[in-house]
Formats: sequence, C-alpha cells, structure tokens
Amino acid sequence: MTAHHNRSARTRLFALSLCFCAVLAACKDDNKPAPAAASHSPSASGKTQPAKDPARVQAAARSAYSKGYNELIDDNRSVAAVYKSYVRMNVNGKSPSESAFYGAPSDMRSTLDDLQKARTDGSGDAALDAAVDGVVTTGEKLIAVWTPMDPYYKSKGFLEDKWVKARAADVDMNAAFKGMLVSIDKLGDELGRVQDAARAERMAKLKAEGDMLNYHMLASMAVAKKFVNSLDQIDGLKNKEAVAKVDASASELQASLEEFSKALEEAKAKAKAKGADGKAPHYSYESLHSSLLSMIGQWRTFKDSKFPSTFQNIVSHYNSAVGYYNGGFGR
Repeated sequence: MTAHHNRSARTRLFALSLCFCAVLAACKDDNKPAPAAASHSPSASGKTQPAKDPARVQAAARSAYSKGYNELIDDNRSVAAVYKSYVRMNVNGKSPSESAFYGAPSDMRSTLDDLQKARTDGSGDAALDAAVDGVVTTGEKLIAVWTPMDPYYKSKGFLEDKWVKARAADVDMNAAFKGMLVSIDKLGDELGRVQDAARAERMAKLKAEGDMLNYHMLASMAVAKKFVNSLDQIDGLKNKEAVAKVDASASELQASLEEFSKALEEAKAKAKAKGADGKAPHYSYESLHSSLLSMIGQWRTFKDSKFPSTFQNIVSHYNSAVGYYNGGFGR
C-alpha cells in the first residue's frame, strides 16, 4: 500500500467527524471580523432588506465546505474509491479489466458547484478558502479530462480499439485524479484545524460556565478523533509502534469517558434534586458515551481477531457518536 493510499484511508476516517465541525463553526472566532452593524440595502422591488450578518455567512460557508468534503470522501462514492477502481482497470497492463472502473465525472459536479457557491461568500479563514479553491480547480481539471473518456468507457469502446484510446489518456487521467486527491487531503487538514480551534474555544467557555457535562463530552470526542485518525498507520497491525499509539489513545479515551460518565451522573442528580422543575440530560449523551466505549472494545477485538469487519465496526461506532452529537442533545 502506498503512502498516498494510506493518506486517503486516514482522510476517509477523519471526515466522519466533520459534521461535528460544521456545528461548532458557528461558535465565536476571535480571528473573524466582528459582525457589521445592522444596516439595510434595497432589493429589486425597492424594499430594503436587512444586511447579511458576516459571522453567520462565514459559518454557513464553513458548514458547506464540510458537507462538500464529506461528499468527496464518502466511502465507495469517494474520489479515492473511484480512482482505485480506475487503477484496477490496469489499462496499460497485459490483461486490462473490463469492469473495474465505475463512476462518472458528473457525479462530482453538484459538489463542486456547492463549494464554489459557498466560496463566493467565504469562510473568513484565508487558508481554508484557499483549500476550497484548490479542490474546485483540481476537480474541474479532472472533469475536463474524464468527460471525453466517459462515453468510451461506458460503451466499452476499448473492446473495439484494443485499449488504444484508454492508454493514450492514461497519464492525464492518473494525474488528474491524483491532483484532486491531494487537494481533498489539504481541505481535510484545514477543516480539521478549524474544527480543533472551534472546539478548544467552546470547551474553554463551557468550563468557565461550569457546564462540565458538555465540556467532558467534547473532550471525549476530541480524543476519539485522535484515536480514529491514528488507525491509518497500523498497516494491518504490522506497525507495532503505530499500534502502541492507538492503544495509548484508547486508554486516554477510556479515562476521558470516565470523567464524562461522572459529569453525566452529576447532571442527572442535579436534575432529580429539582424535582418537577429538573430536566434530565438528553438520552443522546449516554448513547454517545456507549458508542465510544464500543469503539474501544472493537479495537481490542480487532487486535485479537484481525477480522476486517471488526475494523469497520470501529469506524461505525465513531460515526454513530458523531451522529448523536449532531442530533443536538435536545437543544
């Protein structure tokens, strides 16, 4: 497995937490410009419309970036998966595969359009906006190279010309796919940076307010993200140093979940003490906590069994935890 393929696997796992990033993006960011004073602008009908709040516009752009990124790395529909199918076709080999390649250049068109639309407003973060520009640019290049080849592959024109046209386009196809994958990885890095900063700021505010339940929930999600991101280096458990790092993250996560559990029980006790006026914590806190514990358990099971399905369960439990977070805990 090449370093690039390792990187793509890590990106796919990492992206499962990016919906979480989209929710946090609306938190205050000291590096963003302050919202403009309320003003009005005329509409086409002559009526005045409230001016857009820059903070909200930027938060919406960040959410759109996150959504687009997730679409580009979404399992079997991802750009990386489609490229892998193209490579399996082995057009320059002795026995090319007729049915390995799937997907179409039109599949990514709506995602690129949505990213470009969000980019018009911008996120307020220059590096993040530049990463989106990179994805749009390389995506357009891939579409330009792939589009004239799409009818050829779908109609199996290679059976007529003995792969001549496919081989002639192979260098450009490979370069276009690889270029887009690099830009997608860059966008993932920038979204991760934004997510981490937003989470750290939010945690500081929660701690100052004494909201330890949400503080420890976010702390556990942060460690879970580190845990999942470290899985790409294990190389089927052959990389003992990488396995040790995942083990360390698992232990760190379990300790964090113990603090989360204590905070949850304290919140329940406080709600109960208030009687009819008390509001018990939303059930999703327990569900999220349980998903992360199960993730640790599946990692330890995978080390023992080495079953690929067990490895996928690790990701599934993490994805479930992110889903519970995005549910909003009854907010």
